[in-house]
Amino acid sequence: MVQFEDDTRHSRTGVFARGERINNRAGWFDWLYRLMGARHEALIGTLALLFTAGVSGLVIKDALLAGSKDKSGLRRIIAKKWNERTMVFPIEGTDSAGRSALFDVVVLTKNYGWIKGSTTELERGDTKLTAEDVENEVLAPQLREGLGSAKELIAVGLASQEGQSENEIQRGGLRANRIAEWVRAAVDPSIPMSTLNLGQYSEPCDDCETADTSWQRPFIVIAVRQASAGTNIGEALQNAMSDKENLPSPSRYSTFALAKYQK
Repeated sequence: MVQFEDDTRHSRTGVFARGERINNRAGWFDWLYRLMGARHEALIGTLALLFTAGVSGLVIKDALLAGSKDKSGLRRIIAKKWNERTMVFPIEGTDSAGRSALFDVVVLTKNYGWIKGSTTELERGDTKLTAEDVENEVLAPQLREGLGSAKELIAVGLASQEGQSENEIQRGGLRANRIAEWVRAAVDPSIPMSTLNLGQYSEPCDDCETADTSWQRPFIVIAVRQASAGTNIGEALQNAMSDKENLPSPSRYSTFALAKYQK
């Protein structure tokens, strides 16, 4: 009997021990499951966060790109300033072979431009610039310094919508030569110089509130900053200037004639 009680007590103790071991193992498995589940959920959460961030980044990028274009799809170039009257528009283009070139389009602000009908004189508003004004205001130190580091320079001539096309194309060429003459005297003469005649503005604005067309004949010089070997500069520049909202697009003018400046 005693032996029986001892055996029974021992037997119960064994059952309890096995039960505790089973419970311990179950607890351990439960803890492991919870741990792995938490990590699994954390991993899913992290992946979801990364996906959301990626999508958000693409949305922001698209919004920024969309903001740089107007409703017609033209791209607006963000300008830099060399001084209070000189704006610089960095653009990039490729030629028909895919070779690329970088340009700085240097433009005087809209109150500066060619006197209507003239091929030798500029104006500030309604005031004709003297030779001293051109030297100090147009060819200011910032412009000289900025153009002085170019690999090549291109003087741009263009004419507004008034007049016969043939005459205005000729006027554009003479203006380009005049700018080349001014700039050549202001920078290192060893920098290669070309002229670009865009001809006459060919998209008259029927909805414009004013008859003033001075904005169609600005003062422009283009600096070639970089170019791949063998790049056709004319093709790359025409490509770079096209479809821009705030630059003279070749499609808005009657010609695109690039030539080496000879003097």
